[in-house]
Amino acid sequence: MSVIRCDVVAKDKVLYSGELFNVMVPGTEGELGIMENHEPFVSALRDGVIWARTKEDGGEVLAAAIMGGYVQVLKDRVIVICDKTRAIDHINLERVKNDIPVLEERLANLREDSVISRSLLSRKLRWCKVQLAAKEKEQEYYGR
Repeated sequence: MSVIRCDVVAKDKVLYSGELFNVMVPGTEGELGIMENHEPFVSALRDGVIWARTKEDGGEVLAAAIMGGYVQVLKDRVIVICDKTRAIDHINLERVKNDIPVLEERLANLREDSVISRSLLSRKLRWCKVQLAAKEKEQEYYGR
């Protein structure tokens, strides 16, 4: 079986480190599929979902929400460095859905000169929306 070595890391944790059959990442120009012996490249990533399969047939599917970052491919090695990441199975959908309107209201009620607060709340809101989109994509694909 062909394999690639993959590491998915964020500034605060290593989400995954191990061998995979393939990896799909959300590139800025569209989805990028990576398998063994892929041409080397580096690309910026957009917010979205990383999908990976541990085996060609019947392997486990791994999925995680990511917020921005970069991917580097070196033949049989893939390194994903992202701002934030969370395994889709660890996303609390109810909490995310509850947090979004609260954050939107807090942002709407900020004073114009509250630049730092606006930036922090906007980032939290963006991360909630990334996680929500990831869970919706999972439900679309797998009916979970």
